[in-house]
Amino acid sequence: MLPLLSIRKIGLALSLLLLGGCAQMYSGYPDRYNDPYAQSDFDELLAFGDNMSKIPASSRTDVCRTLLKRQKNPPGPGIYLHLMVGRLLSESCGDIPKILSGLNAIPPGSLPDDRMQKLVAIHTEALKRLQNVSRKLGTLEHKQKTVQSVLESKESTGSKKNEAQLLREKLEAIRSMEKHMDETGDTN
Repeated sequence: MLPLLSIRKIGLALSLLLLGGCAQMYSGYPDRYNDPYAQSDFDELLAFGDNMSKIPASSRTDVCRTLLKRQKNPPGPGIYLHLMVGRLLSESCGDIPKILSGLNAIPPGSLPDDRMQKLVAIHTEALKRLQNVSRKLGTLEHKQKTVQSVLESKESTGSKKNEAQLLREKLEAIRSMEKHMDETGDTN
């Protein structure tokens, strides 16, 4: 009886080792339970935003890169929610239209509570406003470049006009001298 019990214990130990080995073999896949960015809890998102607001810009960029890498796998709602919070604090967290599209794809009933729904609504509107400001800024920068190029071309045209005017005056002076020489040469 004792040897049979020992064999069962050894078999159980080997089975656990085998399962542990298999689990490590598949550890390259994102584990939604251990991935803090996959979570979409209100308090966790609030803590994430608070922590991100306290770190330097270079560290924010690193966090955003991590989020964007995780977005390449089929992202869950948690990734888009973290990108939503992160994008308000760093431009490195991706394109606003893509984030808004991801947020719109989250089924309405999947947000756990009223607080989370309100947070998403507020942040979504803030991202839309940020996007509009970016567009307006881009338009103004384009207009500024256009005006600047027009001014530069006018300046170069103006300097060409000044140069042409100077050449005309010199030509007139030479003609006047020739005329004067011709007149003085004829009288001699």
